[in-house]
Amino acid sequence: MQLSGVIAAFVIIILFSFKKVSLAYTMCAATVVMALTSGLPIAQSIQVIWSAFTDATTLELAVTVFAIGVFSTVMKETGYLDNMVQGLSGFLGNVKAAIMAVPALIGSMPVLGGAAVSAPLVDRLGDELELSPAQKAAINLVFRHGMFFIFPLSPSLIVVANLIGVSVGTLLSKLWTYGVAFWVAGYWFFLRSAGQVNTLEASPARDQGAAGEPSAQIPTEASSSNSRAGHLRQFLRYGSPLLAALILSIAFKVSLWASMTAGIVLSIAMAHLEKAALPSAPTVIKGANLPQVAAMFWIMAFKEFAARSPVFPALVDSANSHGMSPALLAVVFPLLFGYVSANHMTTTAVLIPILVPAGASPDAVLYLTSVIYGAGFVAYFTSPLHLCQVLTCQYYHIDLAQVYKTYWPVIAVVAGVMLALAGVAANLI
Repeated sequence: MQLSGVIAAFVIIILFSFKKVSLAYTMCAATVVMALTSGLPIAQSIQVIWSAFTDATTLELAVTVFAIGVFSTVMKETGYLDNMVQGLSGFLGNVKAAIMAVPALIGSMPVLGGAAVSAPLVDRLGDELELSPAQKAAINLVFRHGMFFIFPLSPSLIVVANLIGVSVGTLLSKLWTYGVAFWVAGYWFFLRSAGQVNTLEASPARDQGAAGEPSAQIPTEASSSNSRAGHLRQFLRYGSPLLAALILSIAFKVSLWASMTAGIVLSIAMAHLEKAALPSAPTVIKGANLPQVAAMFWIMAFKEFAARSPVFPALVDSANSHGMSPALLAVVFPLLFGYVSANHMTTTAVLIPILVPAGASPDAVLYLTSVIYGAGFVAYFTSPLHLCQVLTCQYYHIDLAQVYKTYWPVIAVVAGVMLALAGVAANLI
């Protein structure tokens, strides 16, 4: 019965992900199935769920994800995100540097449709380098998603760190190699031989892309000044809420939710003093992505039932007896699951509690988690259902085959890092 329940739970997760059902509903349904087939009395199953919901770690995780959503919405709606990007682009003063920095900076804010926000900006910068639409699409995707491996306020990183009981900084100590490899490979294959333009030219941006697509207009504040110092001041001014949150979190070890709350308060105070329009309450609530917040509770409840189930240890033991090490499972399962689900958070949240053996050493846990995270990312990034990829291809009017052909060397480099980490993990187990 327990094996049937596990199979049914995974079928639900895959089917619901394929149909774009929200993560909250997906994990709720999977958890209920796991509970009903766990062999526990109903009352005890309810107690397990309640304990997971009310655990301090779960509550902090949910509050953190909520704060990140609110912060991202305020930054976007007040125009601070756009001005921050404009300031950084002007300060860098180099098209190649700007075309890498813009999608990365926007990628640090988990705003809905973020890939569509950065695509027009990359389009304009790419014109100055005479890049093809496929190259622009690949750049928008690659430099945006490198933040998955280095940005400490990334929801995926926060969830994974909580799942294995370590700080985000500890997790980043193993994941940063992915991000560096991703961006270095992106520069090498896309920009190294691109047009030798050294400075940003003040060329007019397009007012609009194809019908229904976001504006490619780049904010013009400080455009009257060609001074890089002026652009730096603009970046520091409008980026100060994000910088403050990062400094509080990293330098002063303030909890993530408190750091993000400080950033929210600062951005609202700045907008009030500047008499800038603040987003309405419904806009903030929508941007906070409450379904994702609710999903945090169900992810942690699912983790509890997965930890209690004898099915997963038996599965891992069986695989080991057939010559498949935990390190190999950490590569194969996320690749298959992530490609179908096209959801990195779902892949890691479901598979990490299952594929990381109980009693493994702290180093082994970190390396195995890094392998699962990397393999899940490769599968998610290349999935035809990956929303960022779909939106980017739509904007540049290209098909998946064209963008695959362009960015496959970068993915191969990332996969190489993942396999190297898997080799280290295999020696530690």
